[in-house]
Amino acid sequence: MKLPKKRLRKPQVLGVGVMALLLGLVASPTAQAAPAAEQCSGSWDGKTYWAKNPAGRDGGGYARTYWNGSTKKNCVKFWSSPYDGLASHVTVAIFDEGGDYSIDPPKEHPANLHYYAGPLYTWFNSTGQCIRVSGSLVRGGVKYNLNTGPIRCG
Repeated sequence: MKLPKKRLRKPQVLGVGVMALLLGLVASPTAQAAPAAEQCSGSWDGKTYWAKNPAGRDGGGYARTYWNGSTKKNCVKFWSSPYDGLASHVTVAIFDEGGDYSIDPPKEHPANLHYYAGPLYTWFNSTGQCIRVSGSLVRGGVKYNLNTGPIRCG
């Protein structure tokens, strides 16, 4: 008894553009998807710390700090502004009075962040200690720097 031959079908080939749309790889020209942003835990103090351009004007990005009474740690997050992904090399660091610090992206694993850096937490119990925050980003070829000096003291 002979088995019937199976007829092989030619695979359907979709255009690259159609496949990209189906996979969600192409964003609409009017909207740019931003990555999901991890948030700091704790309470915001209501202050916004702006990065400054070389002329000393606010812009480019801003940081906010948070205090978590349960963990006894401060946290910082630095966003590009506007939040459009056009900034580059977004970095932030948080320092406590003991000299400990955290930096994002870490020096040993640098990355070219475009939306935000952080959240970063102080390493140890920072109750009653001041913190300092610094960061930078590049937008439109201009470097914006953030340096708070001592904040959240006491």
